[in-house]
Amino acid sequence: MSARRLALPERLPFVCTLTVQARDINYGGHLGHDAAVSLLHEARRRWLAAAGFDEADSAGAGLIMLELEVHYAAEAFWGDRLRAELALVPLGAARCEFRYRLGRDGHDVLRARTLMGFFDYRARRVVRRPPAFMDRMLSLPEDPSDV
Repeated sequence: MSARRLALPERLPFVCTLTVQARDINYGGHLGHDAAVSLLHEARRRWLAAAGFDEADSAGAGLIMLELEVHYAAEAFWGDRLRAELALVPLGAARCEFRYRLGRDGHDVLRARTLMGFFDYRARRVVRRPPAFMDRMLSLPEDPSDV
């Protein structure tokens, strides 16, 4: 497990619960990297959906992944209910960064970040971040009732 920890903002405004499924377990008997990335994707999609967006259309622009960084702190196993906490950081005119913490019993399982670009899938080009995107994403009320 990595001794290096990815810095997180003080406030992680979106929270949901993800359950480790049988398909998520690798030959080592714990959560596999490919499945961990899928869990990050699921958490991000849930936040986007809560704001009325999806990755193909978020206030007039799609999202495309530019970078992925994952730091593991502990194993996760079949049936574990992981608390996913997410933050969003604007970067320049055409990018943003999602920051993630997946944890169990008050301890980190992993921390991650995804650098996302705003993208016009029809024109196949990068576009500016829609003005409404950050406001809608960050204006959702905190609701940890899913955890």
